[in-house]
Amino acid sequence: MNDFNKSRSPEEIQEFEIDALDLKIIELLQSDGRAAYSSVARELDVPETTIRYRVKRLLDENVISISAFINTGKIKYENVAYIELDVEPEFFEKTLDKLIQMKNISYIASATGQFNIMMEYIYQNNEELLNFLNWIRTQPIVKQLNSRTILKIHKAQYPARVKQ
Repeated sequence: MNDFNKSRSPEEIQEFEIDALDLKIIELLQSDGRAAYSSVARELDVPETTIRYRVKRLLDENVISISAFINTGKIKYENVAYIELDVEPEFFEKTLDKLIQMKNISYIASATGQFNIMMEYIYQNNEELLNFLNWIRTQPIVKQLNSRTILKIHKAQYPARVKQ
């Protein structure tokens, strides 16, 4: 589990100040997370050491995370299910950490609306998905479950939406 997913106490969570340069760095890394610091520095006309420092700071403060996303449409045996749950408050104490630790769950978030948990589950075959859904349904703290199979991902991009 990366630091982005770790539970943090309210004392540890603080708003982090970023400026226009940070936003430009984030934007460039979103289009190519493997970009060399030297090319980012040239693009932004700043010293490479500045880019190295800024990226390290953004990573250390969990403002950004650099990772690889799988285009499941290009991989023969990977499927994605979108699952929504309506859960009791005890879910956050009893089950959330178990789900976060599961390698097949690529995304999990708290939400508003009819369902208060949303997640993406990556599976190889229908039986694997069925077993997972049945396990979730056995949890007494899950009041309702809704699932959909993703047939094709047309866009998977998460651009910076940071207020300045």
